[in-house]
Amino acid sequence: MVNPIGNIDLKEHMGVLALGFRLKRLSDQLQRDGQKLYRHSGITFEPKWFPVFFYLKEAGPTSVTDIARALGVSHPGINQISKEMISEGLVAAYKDVSDKRKRVLALTIHGKAILIEIEPLWRAARAALQEVADQSGDLEFLNRLEDALEQRSLYARFIDRFSTQESEVRIIPYGPLYQSAFAKLNEEWINFYFELEEADGPTLNQPERYIIDPGGEIFFALSDTNQVIGTCALVMHDGGIGELAKMAVDPKARGRGVGRLLGEATINLAKERQLDRLFLEANSTLAAAMGLYQDLGFEQKPFPHTSSYTRADTYMELELSGSNGSGETR
Repeated sequence: MVNPIGNIDLKEHMGVLALGFRLKRLSDQLQRDGQKLYRHSGITFEPKWFPVFFYLKEAGPTSVTDIARALGVSHPGINQISKEMISEGLVAAYKDVSDKRKRVLALTIHGKAILIEIEPLWRAARAALQEVADQSGDLEFLNRLEDALEQRSLYARFIDRFSTQESEVRIIPYGPLYQSAFAKLNEEWINFYFELEEADGPTLNQPERYIIDPGGEIFFALSDTNQVIGTCALVMHDGGIGELAKMAVDPKARGRGVGRLLGEATINLAKERQLDRLFLEANSTLAAAMGLYQDLGFEQKPFPHTSSYTRADTYMELELSGSNGSGETR
């Protein structure tokens, strides 16, 4: 896997970051070769059906839930595969004789006939795969990798390190010293994805008048060198309503959880102010931002009003009523 530009070996350059990609590529290659094997033999069978088919051969009638648990994969994934196998007549679904509320899967007569045809192919495939394993070392690496991820997921390991990065970020309230940073970060962000609009001017140029004086707040994220790397505002509205607005993060600081820390600070202040709810306006094409807002608890709803911004196509709310208070939006 060599990049002709600069003759860079991307596999070596990406290192372990490419592990998932490389495993997926190997899986796809094995799946393609498996399809060729079945077609060469004239048998209608898909490689992705193998784990379920083999499990039912060994264990007999079993529920989708138990198959998913035994194979360590998702219930929806097994459900989809079972539907395909039922459509091909290899598997049928029955009510469990011991519990009529449960449905179990079992090989059909056709499935058992296919099994007789397919087992010689599996023996040949096993020998071919063993040859590959012998040439490349062994399968212990995969066993160790699965064991390590079962003991502690990649996500959990990431969070441990990510939290360390977050701890290096300080969140502080508004001060006149940071007014220019508030405008600069937002203008850079807006111009990168969209373009500045007339409605941006008042809050960016006079944040004290339009945000601070009416009772709102502007938070800033500072790096360990006291550089402003992010900002977010709480804008007050009538009727116990607040708006999470003008969130922007320095591109060099993205991926460190800065947006989440700013969002959490804004939500906590809204709770302390005993607001009933927060809303925000966003653009649905910004997947990372939309994911952050959902993680913070915001839910998408119809616009109750016409937005002041042409770039805003999504309205979201977070209900705060009953709480005891102790990403980029516009």
